[in-house]
Amino acid sequence: MHVEPAGTSPAHVVPAAYAVVQPVGLLRWATAGYLSASSDSPADTLWEPRLLGDVQVSQSAVDAVGLGGILPVGLADIDLADADGALADLDRWGTADGRRATITVIPVEDPRASDFGTPLAGAPLGLRMDLLSGLATIARTDPVAAFAGITSRVDRNLDRTGTLRLVDVVERLAVPLQPTKYLGTGGLEGGDELNDKPKPIALGRVFNIEPVALGDIDLGVGIGALPTYQFHWREAQAVDAVRIRGVVQTLVGGAPVVGQARAFASLGLFQLGGTPDGSVRCDVRGDAVGGYVSSTAGVMKRLVQSLGPQLGAADIDSTTFAFAETDLPGEIGWSIGPEEITASQAAERIMSGCGAVLCGGRAGTLRLVDPLAEDVDQFSLAAMHIVDCRPMAMPAAFKPLPRAVAVGWRPNWAPIDDVAGAVSAADRTRFRNVQSGPGRLESPAVTARVAQQRDLTFRGLYWAQIDAVSRAAVWRRFLAAGPRLFQVTTDRYLQLIETGHIGRITYPAWGLDSGVRVSVVGWAESIAARRLTLTVITLPEA
Repeated sequence: MHVEPAGTSPAHVVPAAYAVVQPVGLLRWATAGYLSASSDSPADTLWEPRLLGDVQVSQSAVDAVGLGGILPVGLADIDLADADGALADLDRWGTADGRRATITVIPVEDPRASDFGTPLAGAPLGLRMDLLSGLATIARTDPVAAFAGITSRVDRNLDRTGTLRLVDVVERLAVPLQPTKYLGTGGLEGGDELNDKPKPIALGRVFNIEPVALGDIDLGVGIGALPTYQFHWREAQAVDAVRIRGVVQTLVGGAPVVGQARAFASLGLFQLGGTPDGSVRCDVRGDAVGGYVSSTAGVMKRLVQSLGPQLGAADIDSTTFAFAETDLPGEIGWSIGPEEITASQAAERIMSGCGAVLCGGRAGTLRLVDPLAEDVDQFSLAAMHIVDCRPMAMPAAFKPLPRAVAVGWRPNWAPIDDVAGAVSAADRTRFRNVQSGPGRLESPAVTARVAQQRDLTFRGLYWAQIDAVSRAAVWRRFLAAGPRLFQVTTDRYLQLIETGHIGRITYPAWGLDSGVRVSVVGWAESIAARRLTLTVITLPEA
């Protein structure tokens, strides 16, 4: 028996197969078997005849109208042939799960040619699954990408078929929001009680948040160890106010004493001049890495790029985010302490503050849309282009139609009860209430028509009352016009129309004879059948 000296062999050895990138590649599936010609790109490449039936992609924001939020693409399950057992590993090991997939209409001359190899020109349906992130798009003759998303799962069925389910980029938001955690080693990494807890986040402009107490720390700037509080895990724009039991502490640039505080915005924290006798709160302008952001679009973009899924520029639909900068004006803010939360939950809260929608686009990018946007028409459907048009029941938020809109502003992120006696009555109310406002506007037209009087309420994140009132005015105008919901089927604008697009529908029924402006709040496309069904809600005329 041979025994090696201690320490010359590791206790555990990772097999080489697990230490290198495994061989992966593209799976090309289609409605009909096809081998590209040698002159095509890619040349002499086989698309397996594995797709059974049509593929339908769908998305619905109907339930989000009047609420806001985030939307996943609801893609119908795709049936696959599995007589040869080719899906075994995809099902057993989940090899395809989380990989990118693209549904593309690939024209060929003769998709049924018995000899294969016919040049590209006709129109079968193809599904290209990218099993290796980052592969270049394959060049083809006039291919049309209908949808790009993420494989959720592949299952095998008893009848020797399989089922593939795809989701969109919004699925990537279902991850912890804050990847940066306290180490619990003391100092700026917190004590044992903070070990492995998320560091705080402040985005935009926020009022009365509760910072994380880190204890007495010497920051090495010559003022000694002082009570230290962190409100943001990295550089912030500014600390606007610090209060103890509602009493404002004077902000100074040197060593603070009792009644004073010194801000260290570059570290996302501040220090007090003495031990507090009650609740500590602060007003701040948050994250400043890459520039300070405080608009709805700016805050949302910072959240998904610097936190949570940490999306790259190519994952963001820059056009919709740029448009939202002007379409959704006003300074907002959002904050959270050392709590576990997903990026999806954070995005939901931000979007619901004004009724906007975050969703995936056909190209696999994240889109920010306002269902009430003022924009030029992006499509127009006349009666001759409409296969079917029918009215639909309005969402529950609009039955009966609300007479007024209320939008909150300056939310109080950490209300306090131990307000000092020296604090004014008005400020005492501010520090105890959950928000200022709301900004509320009533529609006389709706009030005169509807017996049951109710409000449409948004938990706004606006800093200023005027911005909350402005957003309420947009919703009031929408309600006063008496919105209606329709389902419209067409064979035009295939692979083009997205949730949030603005257009015009003209149809000789349902009072649409003269045409009406609409916003797309849902769509379903049967790709091989070449049918696009839109769910649209009417808008006031511009």
